[in-house]
Amino acid sequence: MARLSIMDRIGITLAGGALIAVGVVIRAGLLDIADRMPLHREIGTAFLALGVLTLLANVSVRVKSLVIILITGGWAAAAIWAAVTMGELFILQRGLIGLTGVLAAIFAISSIPKLVTGEDAAD
Repeated sequence: MARLSIMDRIGITLAGGALIAVGVVIRAGLLDIADRMPLHREIGTAFLALGVLTLLANVSVRVKSLVIILITGGWAAAAIWAAVTMGELFILQRGLIGLTGVLAAIFAISSIPKLVTGEDAAD
């Protein structure tokens, strides 16, 4: 089982703190976010939950792997959705965005066995 280095711990703590801060701002509806985002409470709660999971990644490599899978899977879904629905982009742009989504999805899916076995998905 892999151990986390001090730089991993510092980076994970900073990322978790940033996700929690973003979650608090979005959930509170500051700076007219409530007007522009109808589901700001739910989105803010999702950021808060991801931030807490990220902070827990300091304790366990499996939680770190879960966070990596969630973030990469979310990126893959967003990139594929953007490539399919954004008709105003050039075909090369749509293709490259779709390609990054497919590659991120492959990485997320191939990281699931590492989550089960307790290996670090970042390796």
